Amino acid sequence: MTQIRKPITSDKQQILDFCTDTFSWGDYIHEVYDSWTKEGELVILEEDNVPIAMCHGVTYTDESMLWIEGIRVREDYRRKGFAELLVSHLERSAHDLGIIHANMLIESENVPSLNLAEKIGYQRKSQWNYFAVESKKTSFSSLFDSLHYDELAHSELRFVESWRWIPLTKSNFEKLNASEQILCIKDNKTIQSLGIITDSRSFDNTMILTILFGKSYGIQKFIQHVQRLALEKNYSKIRILTQQDEIPIVSIQKKFPFYLVEKKL
Repeated sequence: MTQIRKPITSDKQQILDFCTDTFSWGDYIHEVYDSWTKEGELVILEEDNVPIAMCHGVTYTDESMLWIEGIRVREDYRRKGFAELLVSHLERSAHDLGIIHANMLIESENVPSLNLAEKIGYQRKSQWNYFAVESKKTSFSSLFDSLHYDELAHSELRFVESWRWIPLTKSNFEKLNASEQILCIKDNKTIQSLGIITDSRSFDNTMILTILFGKSYGIQKFIQHVQRLALEKNYSKIRILTQQDEIPIVSIQKKFPFYLVEKKL
């Protein structure tokens, strides 16, 4: 018998056992499983009382968005439609709450997941690149220009929080701005570079910099500021996400690009 349910304590190790070599570099489920369980939107698919698949969905009511992540199916149960069942379950629940669209992030080389997403109605919305830098002491003075939401000409800007691409609504903007997480550089009152800093709630010791757009000089200032800030907070990891192809810094490690995909519910 197959059923979808909430996780129980005995699921954890059985789930982690088949979430170890998902990608060439391993997997991250062991880092986030506990926090996802606490959030209350992790779902488990079991067959004959054995957990054989999982998926996590986060509902953002104000943004009318369902974020889907962490789709995993035990190897000997793949290609049987279980991933589709989990995603459909989350979509239906979100739709009942009035959510109008769902998003996922998929690594560009993860062809099976891209094919699955296309099969169930998701379309590629944008491509993002992932870079990693280390925290370190810098001499940069963190002075940035003030910014008001009405100055933003881009209607579909997103920032990354805990590896979720969240629409930059006015409400989100005001919260980020109040806590000095928005980095802005202007030239003659025109925005030249824009970035947003967030602390990852799912991944420990991780600071995320979303570069929404920018010129070389501005991006360098953003990175130097984040490197110094991460060192002050004793964070070991800095992750940079941007739609730009290149980042102007020598000591940077480029990772695979990702696709943000979307489906109207």
